[in-house]
Amino acid sequence: MYLPAHSIFPQSFPYTSIIFTLWIGMGIPGILSAASPATINTPAVPLEQVQLVFIETLALTEKGVQDSAIIQQVVSKRLAQAGLTPIHEVNTPHDIIVRVKCEERKTRTGPSKHRKGGHPLSTASRHWKGPACHISYRYQGNTALWSWEVRTSFEEPREVAKAAGATNSGEYALQELQRQLAQDKFPLYLIAEWEQTNRLIHLFQQATAPRDHRRLILQLLGPLTSSAALSTIEESTKNPELAITAIAALGDQGEVAIPVLINILDSSENSEHRLAALQALGEIATHSTPPTLYDVFVNQLQSQDPRMQTIAVRGLGSLGDLRANTPIETLNIQAWSNPSTHADMQALREALNWTLYQLDAQASSH
Repeated sequence: MYLPAHSIFPQSFPYTSIIFTLWIGMGIPGILSAASPATINTPAVPLEQVQLVFIETLALTEKGVQDSAIIQQVVSKRLAQAGLTPIHEVNTPHDIIVRVKCEERKTRTGPSKHRKGGHPLSTASRHWKGPACHISYRYQGNTALWSWEVRTSFEEPREVAKAAGATNSGEYALQELQRQLAQDKFPLYLIAEWEQTNRLIHLFQQATAPRDHRRLILQLLGPLTSSAALSTIEESTKNPELAITAIAALGDQGEVAIPVLINILDSSENSEHRLAALQALGEIATHSTPPTLYDVFVNQLQSQDPRMQTIAVRGLGSLGDLRANTPIETLNIQAWSNPSTHADMQALREALNWTLYQLDAQASSH
């Protein structure tokens, strides 16, 4: 069952089309199984290049189908702010169908995949039964293994609506979901899912972008390995308000970011920046074993900061280089001989145990 989309944007845009389907409902069985009237066979367009956005809305409460025009307008505005171009003609050629199903009481959850930078409320919860919007998309006829969830701050719409003096709990729940959609960062996560690096960088560079907004974009740029993403993140390490986030994002860039991170580790006067750089190098070590990192981690075993030692110890465990046995065992004796009960020292001891176990297992396999 598909309802016509409402739109406040003109339909003549010189870009490749992309269609967003906004489902707002209660989870009626079979409601998502019907064929979309907007399904048109068009040449495949890479996700990185999609631009035109078709928005179709469906609003359902316990009383049935409701008007969804206001929700559609909110989503249209959010996507337009992100640089996408909403359209409204259902038969306009398109590349993607994105569905956002909002429910007065959520009844089911779809598959979910999230990049780094996701906030806890985005994760689809099978325990949450209150008002929620479930966002997903279809590309070239296939449903992607990605989803997003927007929820209200309350789980019992009837009780909250009654306390607020509202007589219609379904209408009240949809209004609250509308407010959540107006501020949720779902457009950024969707753009990151499509790996639209240049669009994210453009949004990042906008002078009016709030600090938290820019931090989130840096987190989303981290896994998008490209020269443009790397340079944007590297430049951001020079901004005191963004440096920690940017350094962490470098860890998601992989081996190409190692020289930048080592430079920060060796030259920064900020101890927290050095700690973040070593942590980012440790993150890289969990995915690859570049020889350069062995000396970096071994050198940090001599640090006076047990937090730095802990990261270095875990990094050596990830590398699995058996040369680390001797320096790790030496530090292990020192750590367990230290009478300190501080949490940082306890974390170091646990890391030492873990790494010695890893190295023993590695030696046994040879």
